[in-house]
Parts: sequence; structure tokens; C-alpha cells
Amino acid sequence: MDRLVIPEPSNEVMVRVEPGRQARGELTLRNAMHTMPVAFRLQPAVRGRFAVRPHTGILAPLAAVTVEVMYLGSAAPEGHSSGSGGGSRGEDAFLLHSVVAPGAAVKEPVTALDSVNPEWFSARRKQVFVDSGIRASFVGASVAARLVAAGAVEALREVLDRSEPEWHPADAADDSGRTLLDLAVGLGRADIVQVLLEYGADADKPSRGRTPLETAAASGECLIAELLIANGATPTGSDALHAAAAAGHNDVLRLLLAKSASASPASSSSASFSCSFTSIDAAGRDGKTPLRLAAEAGRRDAVKALLAAGARADARCGADGATALHAAARRGDEAVARLLLSHGAAGTAAVRDVAGKTAFEIAAEEGHGGRIMDFLGLGEAILAAARKGEVRSVRRAADGGASVEGRDAHGWTPLMRAAFKGRADTVRDLIDRGADVDAADAEGYTALHCAAEAGRADVVDILLKNGANAKATTVKGRTAAEVAAAAGKSKVLRLLEKAGGMGRKDVSEKAVAKGGSMDRRRRGRKGSIGGAIRFGGGKEGFEAAAVSVGWSH
Repeated sequence: MDRLVIPEPSNEVMVRVEPGRQARGELTLRNAMHTMPVAFRLQPAVRGRFAVRPHTGILAPLAAVTVEVMYLGSAAPEGHSSGSGGGSRGEDAFLLHSVVAPGAAVKEPVTALDSVNPEWFSARRKQVFVDSGIRASFVGASVAARLVAAGAVEALREVLDRSEPEWHPADAADDSGRTLLDLAVGLGRADIVQVLLEYGADADKPSRGRTPLETAAASGECLIAELLIANGATPTGSDALHAAAAAGHNDVLRLLLAKSASASPASSSSASFSCSFTSIDAAGRDGKTPLRLAAEAGRRDAVKALLAAGARADARCGADGATALHAAARRGDEAVARLLLSHGAAGTAAVRDVAGKTAFEIAAEEGHGGRIMDFLGLGEAILAAARKGEVRSVRRAADGGASVEGRDAHGWTPLMRAAFKGRADTVRDLIDRGADVDAADAEGYTALHCAAEAGRADVVDILLKNGANAKATTVKGRTAAEVAAAAGKSKVLRLLEKAGGMGRKDVSEKAVAKGGSMDRRRRGRKGSIGGAIRFGGGKEGFEAAAVSVGWSH
């Protein structure tokens, strides 16, 4: 027999080290003798590193005792160089002495401490068995956190393997409250993130007020963001999109937008975006949208990506109720301002913040002169000039950088305004400059519908010759021919019939069934909540804008 006392379940003591708790573990010692009591003594190889209770005692035949091992170090152990778990260096070893005690009185299965004579373990008197194979291995959050910080992937795997499932070891946190996943993401360690996720880490569990996906987005860790999403993380209710936009991490931003698009029906609207991911126009914790954060930081590519995904350039947000355009104006960022206005959101330039100021007024307050001031006013000027048929003014505004696709408060482009007013020369010029002849407002009305409604036969002819779709329908399913028929514009109707629109009989039957013409209020609506691309409401606002901008270039 090579030993009198057998450690159970193995010769390894698992010491759990957790923040704010005494690090401790347990080991069972069993008397291997069937007929004789055995005295034992368990001591750490390095005194002061561990405490053992009870450290000595007498075991009745085949009896067992559970001893408690407490780690006394002030800091969590860092592991060891041999690669076996979270510890088992020489300083973490124990010596187990055991000796047969035939004359010992044992009232209980175990008699501890004061019943054992220290001299029994002297080899000079008796045959003493010494087992030096008992060692401590460390597990727990503090150990795992040190291994994450050190990048010790395999040692971390061993610690997680040795931990009890009910501890949820992959979701543990260090002394400061940071989860292991947050630590790994912050270090940019995709390999450790993968290990933690394999062991069941919650991909959405917040740490220090941020989810792992938000941390990855803020630091530009695209691979880690993809791993997190693949393991159940979603931006719903988080600021991941906001963080990526503000920091200008365009690869992460594109990933989030692409994942949202695949989770939603095909559409560029923000409504579909919110199917399973947070709405692209949702305010973050600071009350601001991703688009505004990107504009504030001058992240041009991020602004472009968000606009392409359906973000609203006219969305008011934050405590000041400002838009992304206000943010660009405050910075004097002409490039971002151009993007926001050229995207064509209705009334973007005229939206006022809680202080009642437009982007133009903000830029003026900040002392930004020159091109951005001109540009912020040009969008308003081109719409006013198109409505009035002032071809030269349209050209000056367009040459100065005004978008031919900008929209007023009702969603009408310069081409739609000119078409409705019958400004044929202006219509030609706008088309020559690349204006979309089939651009439609929220109700589906195109420039062709506008010209047909107003009976502008010459404009209808120009539009048709430049490829306008005569069969395009409004949201309510009405073609330009139906609009013309309902308005009694026979000359326009004939032109549309020749272009392949509906026959007169079909038009008449549908017009009777649907009744009425295009809502007359569309001709002169004023003062919507979104504002127009103007400084004031209606005609006076457009004219004031055109005058105030000036033509210095």
C-alpha cells in the first residue's frame, strides 16, 4: 500500500476565486484502511499562501472528512507556466502526511486537531506516508479575467471547462464589474470572444452600461461584431448603430445596415428597417439619431451610408431638437450639408430647432461664411426660381451647388414645381441638368401628373419626349391620363394617349369610378411641421430666401 488516505474525487483542489469573496475550495480525504484508524495532516508547501481546516485529524476505518482550503493571496493567481489549468505550480502544492494510529480513541468517524499528537508524524517513531501530489487549481471570475487580459486562450478554456455550469463562468465579471466578454471585445481579441461565446456567454449582456456589440461598434471591431450578431446579439434597444456612425467605423456600420436589411422586407424606408433591428432613425441614449451623430463628427461616408439606407435627413432629435443638417451647419461642413440636402428629404433645410432656428441661421451664428452659406440658401432659391420659371436663377443656383433633386415641404422637386406652373424652359433646363423625370412625392405624383393636372400640354410633351413614364401611377393607382381626364384637360389627355397611356374609354371609366381630380390643396399647401426648403412659409418665404442668398459667384 502506497498511501493510507485517499484524496477524493482527485488529488486536485479546485479553488474558486471571485471578486469580493473569500477564495476557497474543498477536498475530501478518505481512510483507505478497513480496520485501523489513521491520523492525517494536510499542509501547504508554502505557508501563508493557504489555510486548511481542519488541517489534521484522525479518521475511523473507511471514514472520510471534507477539508476546506482557503487561498490567502491578496491578488488573483495568474495561472502557471506548465499549462495545466489555472494553477499547480510548486507553491500551490500540499503535503499530506498519514500514519496508522492503532491506539487512538475515535468517538466520531473523524476526530480533529486536539486529538492528534504532532510527534506521530515523525518518521523516527512510525512509518509515515507522505503524499506530495495534492495541488490547487484556480477557477472563477478573477482568474478568468486575468487570463483574458493576458490573452491566454487555452488556459482560459481549461478554467471554463473546470467551472461548474451553474456558475455561468463565461458571463463572469472582474473586480470592476466588467464582464469577460466586454474585456475581450475591448482588447480586440476575436479569438477569446469566440471561446467565451462557445461556452455560453450572453452576447447581449451589458457591461458598464454598454452591450458587447456597442463596444465592438465603437472600437471598429467588425469581425467581433459579426461574431456577436451570429451568436444572437442584436442592435435592438442598443446604440450599436449610433456608436459606429459617430466613430466613423464604416465597415461595422455597413455590417449593421446589411444585417438589418436581410432581416427586413426589401425597402429603403426606415419603417422596414425596424423589423428586427432598431429603427435607423431611433434616438440613442443621448437623444440623437445615428445620422445626426455622424454629421456632428463630420463622418461623410457614414452619412452617405445612412442616407442610402433610408435615414431621414429632416429628423429632429436631441435636447435642442436639431437635425443632422443643423449639426453640419454648426461645423461649417459643406460636404456633409450637400449630402443631406441632395438626398432630397422634404423640407430639410427649413426645419427649425427648439430655438426656432434653421441650419442657415446656425451657420451664420457660428460665423461660417462663403460657400456653405450660399449652399444652404441655394436649395431654397432653386425651388423658388423653378416655381417662378426664372431660368437664369435656376442655372445660377444649380451652378452654385444646389441639387436639382431637392424637395420642398410637400416633397416636390424643382421639376415638379416648374411642371405644375407650366415653366417649359425651366423644365428643359432641369432635365438637361439631370433631374429625374419620374421622381415622385409621398403620394406618388410625378412631374407628369403635375403638368397633366394643370393642363400644361407643352410641358407634358417635353416630359414625354424625355422619357417620362406615362403609365406611372400614384399611390391610389392613378395615371397622368386619369388625372388629366378628371381635370377636364382634353389636349393633355390626347398627348398621353398617343404616348401609350390608357385609351379614352378606359380613362373615363376609371375616372368615374374614382372621382375627383388631384387634391387641389397640393397646389398651395403651407407651413407643414417638417417645413419647406425655405426660410418662411409659402411664397414669401421662397422669395425672401432667393433675395437673401445673393449671387456672388
